[in-house]
Amino acid sequence: MAKKCERSDERNAVILMLATLLSRFLGILKTRVISVNFGAGITADAMNFAYNIPNNLRKIFAEGSLSSASLPVFSAIKDDRKRTSELYCQLVSLLILIFAALFLLSVFLSGPVIGFLSDFPDGEGRQIASSLLPYFTLFLFFISIAVLSANVLNSSHRFVAGAFAPAVFTLVLLLSLEFLSRSLRHYAMAFGTCAGAAAQFIVVAAGLRRLGIRFRPDFRFSSPDFRKTASGWMVSSISSIVIIVSQTVSMYLASSLPAGSVTALSNAIVFYSAPYGIFTSSITSVYFPMLSQTEDEKARARVLSKSLTYLVTFLLPSAIALSALSRDCVACILQNGAFTLSDTILTAEVLDAYLAAMIFMAFYAMLQRCMYSRSLYRLTLAVSVLVSICDIAATVIQLNAGRGVEALAVSSAVSSLAGAAVLFCFVKGFDWKTFIKDTAKVLAANIPLFLLAAGYKIWNPQYYAAGSTLFNLGFTAAAGCAAVIVTLVSYAAFRVDFLSALRRKRP
Repeated sequence: MAKKCERSDERNAVILMLATLLSRFLGILKTRVISVNFGAGITADAMNFAYNIPNNLRKIFAEGSLSSASLPVFSAIKDDRKRTSELYCQLVSLLILIFAALFLLSVFLSGPVIGFLSDFPDGEGRQIASSLLPYFTLFLFFISIAVLSANVLNSSHRFVAGAFAPAVFTLVLLLSLEFLSRSLRHYAMAFGTCAGAAAQFIVVAAGLRRLGIRFRPDFRFSSPDFRKTASGWMVSSISSIVIIVSQTVSMYLASSLPAGSVTALSNAIVFYSAPYGIFTSSITSVYFPMLSQTEDEKARARVLSKSLTYLVTFLLPSAIALSALSRDCVACILQNGAFTLSDTILTAEVLDAYLAAMIFMAFYAMLQRCMYSRSLYRLTLAVSVLVSICDIAATVIQLNAGRGVEALAVSSAVSSLAGAAVLFCFVKGFDWKTFIKDTAKVLAANIPLFLLAAGYKIWNPQYYAAGSTLFNLGFTAAAGCAAVIVTLVSYAAFRVDFLSALRRKRP
């Protein structure tokens, strides 16, 4: 029975990976449309800067603090539909009150907010960002209730609707940018984000209806389940606010760099988020409820060890392959129209730095969820403060030393490594011997891919210089397929655990 459950968990992770792969692919297409139509100038910088504000706030209202606080409670009461429905309705009602206030603030104070948070050298950038902020606030509301709804489904081990809903959002946004950019200019981004987020919520709400859960306004915020969730949300939100402040400072510093720096940072995050989002989000979505549902510390440590091993299994080959092909990937997708070769090179440099940080950031995220599953919110807050201070300090030091926007990614690597190291000290019963053995097997299995990537770097054909051509697209796709084949063959030879588990037949 235990092995059957293990295979079920792994298959759920694969479903989430495939859904996230679709969403990230559409997200890359979206980035291409933005780059072709807006390039990497002040308009694109302003759009990306304004969009980054609600994206940061998602750490409080969507996939961050609210999820960390609500998912363990939903997992604990998943067999009681009445309690689940009441808690869901109460949380959505609270979000309606909060976002009503936030929307009014974004309408009347968008100018001062953008002026305070940015350092754009001219007024055009501030004006564009200010005009978009109210729409992006509305987008954040729909995304927040969509993610909350997906948490209810995930706690009941129903992953499909929540997994594919983000792809619906990205598809709607992509179509809006493709067909409305010329007529609406930057407002095409505003329309697309709002319509896409609403569509994402509708998809997940359909899954809730099949569970018999329907939203009804409920402002009775006195139930034990709500108080427990709200208490955890408040404490973990402080941790998220610390991270948001750190990232806001980083974006402020990026906006003071030469034009195109903010866009290079945003584009690099899109490419880096493809493997990171596919694997980290999928694995945490499956294993976070498992961490929350067990009270035995040794069992929780085994779940954590397995999830960390799986993160290395997928993120390491992704980082190796994408780092070797970073300029090729950016060029064949974005280098067209207003997006130039110099924009490609800058984006690839930032991307390489993020890829080096990817495993550290994933470990830190998974360890945070492990602490949340034990209700250690104050510990997580203290470590978040440490990570943020380390991040800002490392960024300032590097910028003063003359480094460019890639300094922000390097700082993320340093701070995430520090945070993961500290949180590891508080994990009880962790089997280091087994973890090191499993991780060493994954590292050895990636040696052939590493040698292939090193050889490609030495060869350095520079096909990317021609930009977004059919030949470059085909060449990059072929190189990527070769990397996947080498990885699969090597993993099969070394009998890497995740793949061997998937190959087992049902009893």
